[in-house]
Amino acid sequence: MKKLLSTLALMGLGLGSLAVAEKSEEKKPFNVIMIAVDDLNNWVGELGGHPNAITPNMDKLAKKSTVFEHAYPAAPLCNPSRTAVLTGLHPANSGIYCNKGWFREKPGLEDWVTLPQYFQKHGYSTFGGGKLYHHPKGKMSDEVSWEVNYHRGVGTQNPPEERRYQHGLKGAFNDTSWYFNKALDWGHIDESKEETADWKTADGAVKILQQDHDKPFFIGVGIFRPHLTWYAPKEFFDMHPLEGVELPPYMENDLTDVPPIGRRLARKDFPVIKASGKWKEAVRAYLACTSFADACIGHLLDGLENSKYKDNTIVVLWGDHGWNLGEKDHWAKYALWEDTNQTPFFFYVPGEKSSRVKHAVNLLDLYPTLVDLCGLPKNEEIDGRSLVQLIEKPKTKKWAPSVTTHWKDNHAIVDQRYRYIRYRDGGEELYDHEIDPYEWVNRANDPEYKDVIERLAKWIPEHNEEHWDPEAPENM
Repeated sequence: MKKLLSTLALMGLGLGSLAVAEKSEEKKPFNVIMIAVDDLNNWVGELGGHPNAITPNMDKLAKKSTVFEHAYPAAPLCNPSRTAVLTGLHPANSGIYCNKGWFREKPGLEDWVTLPQYFQKHGYSTFGGGKLYHHPKGKMSDEVSWEVNYHRGVGTQNPPEERRYQHGLKGAFNDTSWYFNKALDWGHIDESKEETADWKTADGAVKILQQDHDKPFFIGVGIFRPHLTWYAPKEFFDMHPLEGVELPPYMENDLTDVPPIGRRLARKDFPVIKASGKWKEAVRAYLACTSFADACIGHLLDGLENSKYKDNTIVVLWGDHGWNLGEKDHWAKYALWEDTNQTPFFFYVPGEKSSRVKHAVNLLDLYPTLVDLCGLPKNEEIDGRSLVQLIEKPKTKKWAPSVTTHWKDNHAIVDQRYRYIRYRDGGEELYDHEIDPYEWVNRANDPEYKDVIERLAKWIPEHNEEHWDPEAPENM
């Protein structure tokens, strides 16, 4: 496939040196553990996204990793984001913009070599568990990507029927929010964490680490929480007493300076939640589910630490996108703002010093980075750029912006300081994070920022593939 975002490669940025690959040749080949967490925003202790975040295990991993403080998906929605990560193709190239289009069904992509397949092709054993692609089983799990699909469960059990929808909001949302009428619920379950599917996904990976392997391995571990519904064992709700929960930063009438498409993307669900008086309860539930996900991750990391593979195993952790809980009058994903997109992205590489990188990077970069770190031949077919240069030299001065796309011809271009959004009808937003971290003031019409817009606009993809999935109605 002809690469349509070749400017990333032509910039000559992020190609990285071969130092890390050389290290891997001197010792045993690196193994890889890739942890994907669903709907995980920046409410992680080390990222400082929420003062009530309790995530000791992700924090511990971050402290010994390269932390990309400003990491964003290729798309703010599960299927296109995960498809981009695991195929190495930006949505503008693949045409996968929504949750229904499956890349294997698109002409030209039927036999595309995914990230785990590329590692398998180069001598690795591959294991996948939980939600890694859009579904944990069936067509949209891409079972051919893995030699062994070791676990297909996700999330947790539901509470008893009489304890569901205690918030009184079932059916309160409009017809376009049928998903929330069904899925927006929260509460504790009686089962222990060890009885949940997410824990069993982590535990399955631990069991793989206890085995002898005659080849290097790549293990994908998909943790479903904090994806809706927000059910978790009681101990995690107890960690977050309701009276101590803080609401996220919020400004009334935040959308008045946002173009029409942007306002349409801000779903009408949040005003319902806000008016119900249940906003704080929902925030608590998200925090509790994030702490539960963290515990599952901790079990996996403990298993690695107690294995013989701890000294030659790379660990990469990422969320598929962020999630708004009231910021910009928005509830969910499906938009191009900061909170909708920022997500954890940590690389632990044995032998590398821990560091924090300020440059904006994209999850699309994961595929080429792991290939580079493990000394495999470069895959010339994929988009993205290796982050090895930033892992080795985190204070690298120049780095190209990150590009996030939501449906065809709507893009956000983000660098260390600015977020520039251009919609398909020409509507624009520009936010200066240095003086406006919550994106409350759209400066797109401020003449002082004309040069900034011109610079960032150069990164808008020139070609946008047509939307793939003729049966899926466009939702914006």
